[in-house]
Amino acid sequence: MKTAIITPNPSDMEVKIITKEFQKKGFDVKTIIPGEINVSVGLNVENEPNSEKFLCNIFEDIEPRGALVRGFGMNVTQKIFFRLDVLRILENMDIKLINSRESLELATDKLLTSFLFEKANIPTLKTIICENPNDALEAFEILGEDIVLKPIFGSKGIGLTRINDRGFAENVIYKLSRLNEIFYLQEYVRHNNRDIRILVLGDDAVAGMYRISDSWKTNIYTGAKPKSIELNNELKELAVKAAQATKTEIAGIDILETDKGLKVIEVNSIPGFTALQKVTEINLAEKIVEYYLNQIK
Repeated sequence: MKTAIITPNPSDMEVKIITKEFQKKGFDVKTIIPGEINVSVGLNVENEPNSEKFLCNIFEDIEPRGALVRGFGMNVTQKIFFRLDVLRILENMDIKLINSRESLELATDKLLTSFLFEKANIPTLKTIICENPNDALEAFEILGEDIVLKPIFGSKGIGLTRINDRGFAENVIYKLSRLNEIFYLQEYVRHNNRDIRILVLGDDAVAGMYRISDSWKTNIYTGAKPKSIELNNELKELAVKAAQATKTEIAGIDILETDKGLKVIEVNSIPGFTALQKVTEINLAEKIVEYYLNQIK
């Protein structure tokens, strides 16, 4: 039997760990790199197969017919949309992807995530998104003149900037406007320099951890440390609800504890599990593989 993992980096440690779990269950693993997929239209000559034939050849020996998506690369916008288009083509060929193309789009785009949270009555932070720099400065005031400016597409805390000074806000916003950036502004709330990450598989909140930092940024990538946490029903239900709102089957849900209660801040559709694995006895890679195989059938 052979299965597939879509990843921009086959040497990624977590991809290797998941690969070993597949092998334990009798599967050979083919890694598919999004940046190496070619799409062609209108070519019918023998040596130049069209896109469907090209992609069929990639998946001809994959059974069950699907792929576990462990990333498609965070590149310039054109590449993001191209690779999302490739995933849509695969799904149109009845190749089941987990997570789906739609889920990756929704969870990767912070604007869509915020909108879906509000629609599903999921508690989240006050947020304003706009293009006009003057509107962004007005939003800075509306949000209490203490905000976090985030890139719409991004992960690992890269590009997050806390702004609590009017002069600094003007400087940053007007400079970014000359680069044609979109402004995603979110209120800053005190959170004791920690948040909660929960791994969700389908309708099950499998495990969670605190991420504790020396600064307001709580991403592991920026230096936060994991600490075990026992998930109560409120946290479990909120995490599953957030994952379902973005149609994300395998999800990492980030939650803040604030003076006004729990606030969901993000859904990760390619959740890392290395840090979480350090504080739980559950074999997370095995759980991910088992979930994938159960759904792909």
